[in-house]
Amino acid sequence: MKIAYVLIDTLTSQYEYYKEVVDNFQKKQANAEATINQKGKNFSAQVQEFQRKVQSNSITQEQYDSEQVRLQKLQNDIEALQTRLSNSLQEEYQKELSALTDTIQNFTRHYAEEKGYDYILCKSSGIDNVLYGAPQYDVTDEVVAALNKRYARSVQKEKKNEKK
Repeated sequence: MKIAYVLIDTLTSQYEYYKEVVDNFQKKQANAEATINQKGKNFSAQVQEFQRKVQSNSITQEQYDSEQVRLQKLQNDIEALQTRLSNSLQEEYQKELSALTDTIQNFTRHYAEEKGYDYILCKSSGIDNVLYGAPQYDVTDEVVAALNKRYARSVQKEKKNEKK
């Protein structure tokens, strides 16, 4: 029986597609946070203006009631937007991670068949399925290099298709 293992921590830190997925998610998360922060600042400014008007007695009771309702609705809308953005980002990230996992698993299956391995195990710094692996059975660098080569080809192919 022929067995090898891959250090998953190394794979994820060196696989360009994985790094791109994480980077894209972080950018989208930052954009969502910026949107919410901007809306929050705008809301705070409106609340402060309302409080200024209340303190200076420059609004009627009717205006006061109306403005309180409007501000409450605005606050609820911001909270709902935050929830929607968070849920949407989480769903998108899960889809990307699922696609990434499928890519790695499919590649590993083909790699094992090509190299004649019966098993390729996963070793990580957290919970290990492999308590020990002799260094000569560590195929991580080879797998990462092959995955990155395949990914680079797919990126080049996409760029060529975009130019057409």
